[in-house]
Amino acid sequence: MKKLRLYLHTSAQPRRQRGVAAIEFALIAVFMVVMLLGVTVYWRAFQAQQSLTRAAGDGARAILGVLAAGVSDPCHPTQAAANRATIQLRVAQSVRSSLERSDIPGTVADQLTVGAIQWQAACPSTGTGSATFELRYQLAPLFGTQSAWVTEPRQLYEKSVVHFASLL
Repeated sequence: MKKLRLYLHTSAQPRRQRGVAAIEFALIAVFMVVMLLGVTVYWRAFQAQQSLTRAAGDGARAILGVLAAGVSDPCHPTQAAANRATIQLRVAQSVRSSLERSDIPGTVADQLTVGAIQWQAACPSTGTGSATFELRYQLAPLFGTQSAWVTEPRQLYEKSVVHFASLL
């Protein structure tokens, strides 16, 4: 009889445990889904920031290419303003083209701001100098809304500084 009782006693115990695994899964699944969504949001922002960094490098190479070719001297005595506007336009075109090829989320034309190039120190024809420009990209939210519980990176920023020296 004792063996029978023990057998009945042990077989009755799993009945009390029925559903516990489902409850544990429900509790853990909530945290896992939140972590998955967080990883997705920040991975997307990381990839967009990498695309913006690459675009800033392409813009810097555009400045160096124009200066090296001698096409638009930003320090020309009579055409400095027009040449600097040409360089600014080439940088903006280069950056936009790079971002469009990278499949960054959103519409590049609407969400990208290319800051004006700031020229520092001497001009390329007379010595050394530098050109600095900034890029800002408004990243569209993945979930559509911002709240106290859900925050996403929205504003991406990149700055590029090009140092140059005259070979004359």
